[in-house]
Amino acid sequence: MRWIKTFLLIVVLLVAIIFAIQNQSEVTLRFIFPWESHPWFEIPGGSLPVFLIIFGSIFLGFIIGGTGELYQRFRLKKTLRQNRKTIEKLEKEIQSLKGPGPDQPSFLK
Repeated sequence: MRWIKTFLLIVVLLVAIIFAIQNQSEVTLRFIFPWESHPWFEIPGGSLPVFLIIFGSIFLGFIIGGTGELYQRFRLKKTLRQNRKTIEKLEKEIQSLKGPGPDQPSFLK
């Protein structure tokens, strides 16, 4: 299984390198904001290769998605902790309600 993952990673890396080599042309980015006329807010213009823009967009998507995933994971861990505490509390209550009766079957002790 490790070899398959390594092979797939190498294939993805080679495709990304070939993509970057073939998309070297420069593109000028312009951001249009309603407050663009104010001199205190200025986004520096410049030309970037197409592959950097695309790879940057993919990276930004991973960061945003990963942040959402981390939030969901922490929320699920909190719910799991609360549920475990509730289970422990209910098990203690069951044990206190059973009492130490001698006539209980062996599987209930």
